[in-house]
Amino acid sequence: KHAEVGGIMNVDQTGQPQQGSLEQGLAGDYDLSLGAWFSEAWDKVSGNKGTIWLAMLFYIGLAFLIGMFFGFLNGPPADPQEIQPPTVIEFIGNLVSALVLMPMAVGLCFVATAIALGHSPNPKSLFGWYNDTLKIFLTAVLMNLMIVLGLLLFVLPGIYLMVSYQIALPLAVDKKLSPWQALETSRKVIGHKWFLVLAFEIVATLVIAISAVLLGIPMIWTVPAIVIAFGILYRTMVGMEPDTLDRTLAR
Repeated sequence: KHAEVGGIMNVDQTGQPQQGSLEQGLAGDYDLSLGAWFSEAWDKVSGNKGTIWLAMLFYIGLAFLIGMFFGFLNGPPADPQEIQPPTVIEFIGNLVSALVLMPMAVGLCFVATAIALGHSPNPKSLFGWYNDTLKIFLTAVLMNLMIVLGLLLFVLPGIYLMVSYQIALPLAVDKKLSPWQALETSRKVIGHKWFLVLAFEIVATLVIAISAVLLGIPMIWTVPAIVIAFGILYRTMVGMEPDTLDRTLAR
């Protein structure tokens, strides 16, 4: 076994990346280095960007179709210059979008984590998490409620929770936790490296912004790199359960 110098990727005798566990994550028994984190993610883009983009196109395409459908039902606003309260159709559209797209977002996390573990996941596995829709939705609702409350309490608590809850949704599914358990577990695990995760979020945002300014062309590589980096984060902090991995790899 060996470890990347100053880095995060431990590999076993087969050459496959080792992963953390929930117990190790809660104890803070994991190592993250921002430079090695991005370096490993960039190295894994080659050979995997097609998988990431195909999965994201499933997500983006479905989001577009849902938006178009409910936009057509809602019709044009009575007065485009005036801010209107959400209509019933818009509310239903937002609810449907959340129920349909959130399980796919969790699936994308698992695709990225499988890549971080050295596997070739099936992009269609994004559609394999709808049996956990209610849990994912309730976790997201509780998460957003807590963040809004935190922002109302002098802003800083909300920022703290936004970073701390990064892995709450996949945790609820992968580790079979209740919504509150998933939020608290994510907060405790990330709390050991909170400022590092915040730095990652800032750097990732800057990378996407710069890529967009450059006609969007670099996004062909930078978007998959950031998605894979999230998978590395999840792999390193809490690991991925075998049954979750099997479902992500299933053809």
